This record gives sequence, C-alpha cells and structure tokens, in this order.
Amino acid sequence: MKNATLYIDLAFCFILLPLVIYAFPVERWWGTYPLFFCSFVGWLYVTYFLYKYFIIPRLFLKGKKRMVALITVLLSLSVTFFFSAYEITSPLYHVHQQQREISPYPNWGIRQNQQAIWLHYILVVIFCFAVGMLKEVYRQKLARAEMEYERNRAELALYKAQINPHFLFNTLNTLYGLLITQSDKTEVTLERFINLTKYMYNNANREFIPLAEEVDYIGQYIALQKLRLNELADVRFTHDVERKEIPIPPMMLITFVENAFKYGISSNDPCFIHIRLSQQADKLYFEVTNSTFDREVKSSGRMGIKNCRRRLELLYPDRHRLDIEQGNEGIFRVRLEIKLEETA
Repeated sequence: MKNATLYIDLAFCFILLPLVIYAFPVERWWGTYPLFFCSFVGWLYVTYFLYKYFIIPRLFLKGKKRMVALITVLLSLSVTFFFSAYEITSPLYHVHQQQREISPYPNWGIRQNQQAIWLHYILVVIFCFAVGMLKEVYRQKLARAEMEYERNRAELALYKAQINPHFLFNTLNTLYGLLITQSDKTEVTLERFINLTKYMYNNANREFIPLAEEVDYIGQYIALQKLRLNELADVRFTHDVERKEIPIPPMMLITFVENAFKYGISSNDPCFIHIRLSQQADKLYFEVTNSTFDREVKSSGRMGIKNCRRRLELLYPDRHRLDIEQGNEGIFRVRLEIKLEETA
C-alpha cells in the first residue's frame, strides 16, 4: 500500500497535473505573468497534498478532527478565490482599463482565466477525493480482515483449550483404571502419558506443526490406549506420508481417535478401531472407523468433534471435506480430506 501511494503521488505530480495545465492554455500565463503562474501551480500541488494527507483522512473521523478538516477546506477555497480574483490581463493594461470604463462587466478573457483557476482546483480536489475514498475503503477492508483474524484466532485458542482437558480426562481415566487393578502396565502407561502431556503443552501455542509429529503423537496415544484393552479389541493404525514436514494444526486429528476409543471399545464384546492416514502431494486423507455400542451419550458428548469441525471451518474454509457416518450396522465412520499448504 505504501508503494501504491508513492506511485500515485508521482503520477499526479509529474504526469496528471502537467497534462491538465497543458490542456487548458487559456492565457499564456508563463510568458506574461510567470510569478503568478508559478504561485498558482505551487498552490495546486499544496492543495493535492493538503486534501490527500490532511483533509480527507480527517473527514472520516468524528469530533474536533472533522471540524478542523472542514475549516481547512474553507481556507483552501478562500486562497483559490484569491487567485481567481487576481486580474490576469495582457501587458496592454491601459486598453483593458479603458474597456472597464466603457463596460462594467469583466471582459471574456478575465472570466476564462477565473474559470480555468476554479476548474484546475476542482479537478485536483475530485482526484484527491477519489483516491482518498479508495484508500479508506481499502483501510476499512484491512481493518475488518484483521478483526476477523483476531476473532478467529481467539476462537481457535478457545477450542484448543477445550480439547486439552478432554484429552487429560480420558487419559487420566485410563490411568485410574490401571491403578485400581494394580496392573503391571501402570508404570509404562504413566511414562507414555508424561510424554504425551509434554507434546500437548509444547505445541499449545503453535498454530502448525510438521505432520510427522502429529502422526507420532497419534501412534503414542494408540499405544497408550492399547494397554487397557483385551484381546476382543482390534485396533489398527496405518499411515503413508510422503512429506513429513508438511504443516498441519496440532491436536486436530487426535480428536477423532479419542472419540473412537471413547465410544468404540468394549471389554465384553468384540470391537474394532481402524485408523488410516495418507498424505499425497498437498492432500491429506484421514479415516477412522470404529464399532459402536448402545450407550447413553450425554449432551456434552462428541464435543471434541464439534470443536474440531469448527477449527476446520476456520483454518480450511474452502479446502476441506468432513464426512461423518453413523451406520445401522453399529459402525461409526469419519472421513476427512484436507488440501494442505506448502507453508503455514
């Protein structure tokens, strides 16, 4: 925007205004009255910068600043009136003096000069207003975009804050079950839980992380959950990643995995969780399929998926597809497709 403003100023000063002055050669001002010509041209440049950088920006404000701008407009009109009132005549001043004594009306040449002065002034002001309006529209657009960005950023932070306690609650519940059964897996589970917690808090303030880190996190989480499962559970995680460094939001995919372990596992009936992840070029495919059971789901159930859906809408508004299917055969399936970016 700064470069555009500079280019506009240079175009006006060295191209537009000289062309406007050349297009209206009412009198040969330069040859007859060079001092008046230089003063008036200088006033046109002053008018341009006065309107563009002082008057017009304050007209969009309120209070004293707008009043100061209006007063400045009146002053500029007064100075222009002074220029138009100055009698530009030919060197034969006595001839025009005699014409004024014969006719009380100003001669046609004088009126043309006055009209030219006001025409130059009006053209400069119109150009300033046009540029100023475009600049103000652009500024307001940037302001709205910045406000929207900050709002989305705050909303994303809120959703991430809601996801973290959800993870802690589920994992602590697993640890509690192992502790009360005095399982020999408790120590290993606690160690993995500490590693996952470190990962979670180390990435709390990061907007994007390499895909490889998220894949490793999902793998550790699944390994942690497997410690509390029996032989009735069939849990599989397959992944094929071409570019491990491609960025994705942290704690995004794990939400669907947590949901699968929360609603798709049973200690008394055969159950399964199948997770597949693949990344090719700029496309990420993620699918979670799990068995379901007739369990009472509270009103806060699946809050993680709702939050994740909203995060996807904010981060990838037109570059993702999320399909969630609740089959009649006791199967719950989530399919996610994201068009990733090279950098984030």
